[in-house]
Amino acid sequence: MSGETNTGPAAAGASPASVGTDQQLSEALVEGLRGGHGGAESLAGSDTGALPGDGYGGRGERLVMAGGTHIDEVAAEQDVVMRDKKVNNNHYYGSGPPGGGREPAPLAVSREILDEVRHAFVPPAGFDDLVVKQRLLILRVPSGRGGGTAGTRLLLDAGAVAVNELAPDTALRRLTVDQLEQGAGYLLRNAATPVIAELQEFEIGRLCEDLTKRGSWLVITVDPRNRFPDGLLSRYLAELGDSPAAVEVLTSHLRRRLGDHESGSERANEILNDAEVLALLGDSFDREDRVSRMAGFSRILADAAKADDFSLERIRSQLTRLTSASFETWFDGLDTGTRCFVIALATLPDFGYELVTDAATLLEKELVPPPTEQKEQEARDPFEVRRTVRLEAALARISYRPHQTRYGSTPMEMVRFIDPSLPRQVLNRVWTEYAEVRLTLLQWLRTLARHPVPAVRYGAAHAVGVFAVQAFDYVRRMVIFPWAASGNAYDRQAAALAVTVPAQDPALSAVTRRMVNEWHLDTFGSHWRNTAARAYGQLGLTDLDGALNAFDHLATETDHGLPAVISNSVTLLIVQGDEVTVRRVLSRLRVWTTGLVIEAPPQSQRAERIDTPQDVRNDTRARTFSGFSAFLTAAQDATLMNPVDDRPDATAWHGLLWLADGDPELHRLIAALWADALVSPIAHEAAGEVLTEWAKRVDGDSRGRAALAALMTTAVGGPERGRARATVLRHARSWASGKKPLAPHTSEVLTAQLLGKGDDNDG
Repeated sequence: MSGETNTGPAAAGASPASVGTDQQLSEALVEGLRGGHGGAESLAGSDTGALPGDGYGGRGERLVMAGGTHIDEVAAEQDVVMRDKKVNNNHYYGSGPPGGGREPAPLAVSREILDEVRHAFVPPAGFDDLVVKQRLLILRVPSGRGGGTAGTRLLLDAGAVAVNELAPDTALRRLTVDQLEQGAGYLLRNAATPVIAELQEFEIGRLCEDLTKRGSWLVITVDPRNRFPDGLLSRYLAELGDSPAAVEVLTSHLRRRLGDHESGSERANEILNDAEVLALLGDSFDREDRVSRMAGFSRILADAAKADDFSLERIRSQLTRLTSASFETWFDGLDTGTRCFVIALATLPDFGYELVTDAATLLEKELVPPPTEQKEQEARDPFEVRRTVRLEAALARISYRPHQTRYGSTPMEMVRFIDPSLPRQVLNRVWTEYAEVRLTLLQWLRTLARHPVPAVRYGAAHAVGVFAVQAFDYVRRMVIFPWAASGNAYDRQAAALAVTVPAQDPALSAVTRRMVNEWHLDTFGSHWRNTAARAYGQLGLTDLDGALNAFDHLATETDHGLPAVISNSVTLLIVQGDEVTVRRVLSRLRVWTTGLVIEAPPQSQRAERIDTPQDVRNDTRARTFSGFSAFLTAAQDATLMNPVDDRPDATAWHGLLWLADGDPELHRLIAALWADALVSPIAHEAAGEVLTEWAKRVDGDSRGRAALAALMTTAVGGPERGRARATVLRHARSWASGKKPLAPHTSEVLTAQLLGKGDDNDG
């Protein structure tokens, strides 16, 4: 680490963990759960930047789980979604131990795209005869002819519950049964030539067998000019027929986009029958890429119709910009103010218009020096550029949608590029071609990383990550390292978010993960370790073993906000993961709370010391505290965003109760954690408060009361859990006492269940 400026770790000999008495830890745990885990440290979860996606309950329901009290801003800006971000939660790609080279995890195809494929897809010629035979289909189709869309539709038709897209250079020999999700579809579009070269008959047979074991499917699109190995069996190959007519595609997409608005279908027909509109589009009707063009054109037409501003001149201008000019010509030809707006929009895509314009104004002030007295008269008129003009120049559009805040739903103008591929192109272009503005850009992003709106902080951190892919060592030294070592919680969270981008890049994944792994060791200072704990909450779904092993070590320290950060990172993994992920995370927490000794990682100071009995007790007590803190944080904060089902009395349960109700193994594991927490001298008081919150949440929900009673019955079952049973009974009775009982119905059901009386009146 020599040679770094103001970014190195603390000197060897960092102070040992400070572990108080059981009573002190108990008070700290209660205070943390009540007050957001110590102020700024709650930011470990408050601006997680988790990507949105489709949520489904895994048991037939579409249920979304989000963070609550301590990660409350997540749902306000963009939902943290339960079980839709279906990445490989349990395994890393490639061979070798954790920390070695990995391929990026597949990216989940978003709900918006899947809905469009389901409801607006127009099949090409011969599509109805295609089928994913033997769980694998190689689709020969020229680039730009809609092969990816057709492949996605084939996967959905085959029965895939989710669709994940693989990188074009993914080595299929590494795609084994361990990396495949049950019932998922995989799409590898425009497969690279080396990938095709690997597809020998033996490899295809192995791949089909693994896909069959997991009930998964794989569609690969390749250019027809690619030659295949002689051993490749023809039954896996298919040709995609001619693209559908442009008008058919435009009709389908436009009716879908306008269908949910009043008189939308009628308005769509008016547009489709307008000779002037069709004349505008006529040049694209016979193009090979007419399908993608018509999908893009439909967005422009639908936006104009929704805004009740159907100006043919404006639409013609947008169509011309979208189709005729190359990206480079368009971007390089913008004026400074519009270019700043475009860069801000690339950093904050699909954000509120006010946030984007504020960021653009700030960037322009950083880039353009203030006018001197002699040039004061030449200063730009702030009223010179109207919004409509800037949006047209920026190839952007405004959409109106409700925005969920902590105080309820409010209307908001959201701005986005017409072409969703532009944000990454813009950031790559400005970094690679405009060297003189790099330092100013990075300083601007540092400023945005401390913005009061969490989503803006996420956008800034993500942009730094994009730049790190372009120049990893430079951006690491200039921004990521100073952030990671900062005493400011916003900076540390920005570093944790920024590293997720290079961590998913094939060329940088291994070095990025080695860097984060180094930060978590006790040879580094407390701020670095705090940042590492945050980063593992982001990276954990693609390397769960690495995250949990790091938490084993980090959990031995109770200072520097680490238990709070670990708790929020664990909650994030539970919220985003599937049942297998949740089982593995909670099983590790159970190891912590039962006091089992865990060896220190190599290269750490703890691994080199000769432990005294007091050292072992300190480590065990600290890890026990962190385990209970993480469990109770997840129990309190992970909640369903919608009622659990469509019963009239259904409520949105706490997430761990919902998971326990549907999975016998999770039921037993969560019950065991409750049993330990309710009688632990460290956790019993905080556990009682969280259990009371659960009881209040389901007090009006008959099924919820029964689920909680069943879980607590398991938790306190057996002669060795008499104290836990007495504790639960005491809490249950307290819920029915006083002038305003907290949860009288839950109290009645739970008390009757524990006393063995049953309750005929509670379904």
